Amino acid sequence: MNIKKTWPASKFGSRLRGGKQDEHSKPRWYAYQAPYPEPKAEKPNLYYARLLMDDMAGAVSELTALAQYLYHHQVLYERYPDVAELLECTSIVEMTHMELLAETIMHLGGQPKLGVRTNCGMEWWRGDQVYYGYDICDMLSADIEAERQAIINYKRHIEMIDDKYVKALLERILLDEQHHLEAFKAKRQKYCYPHR
Repeated sequence: MNIKKTWPASKFGSRLRGGKQDEHSKPRWYAYQAPYPEPKAEKPNLYYARLLMDDMAGAVSELTALAQYLYHHQVLYERYPDVAELLECTSIVEMTHMELLAETIMHLGGQPKLGVRTNCGMEWWRGDQVYYGYDICDMLSADIEAERQAIINYKRHIEMIDDKYVKALLERILLDEQHHLEAFKAKRQKYCYPHR
């Protein structure tokens, strides 16, 4: 199967994969400092592709996190610019994860659609999967829970998948999710529990 390589042309890919950035540019992502492995698979496997589609566009997924963090970024920007910047930069990393997962899904023989296959057909991603929240503490708590659930899902899928390339990618993405969890917890401590 001949798959067009999209990663090198990625707007954010060269910086995240260890490439140089302009010394005057401000980082626009919040990722663990290690390169991502090349998205590939040992051989096609539609079951693995479906697992990755759940990570990419299920209820608890990169797409849900991306939408939720961008929304929280927008509504918190005026009063909490440091939290808003963290959320924006984290959402860019989540978008990068989507790109990596999509390419891997294609190597596995699947189509990276924005939904998950169920016994009843496709269940498409919906905006009501985003937790919109009502204040900074509520939003950060929801973002922390989103990262915790993503970590659980990635660990479960790493155990279920027997493909060294796919496992390596998921293990690397897992490092980002753990990094995001700690950053969100630090912001919640700063703004919601400052005297603990």
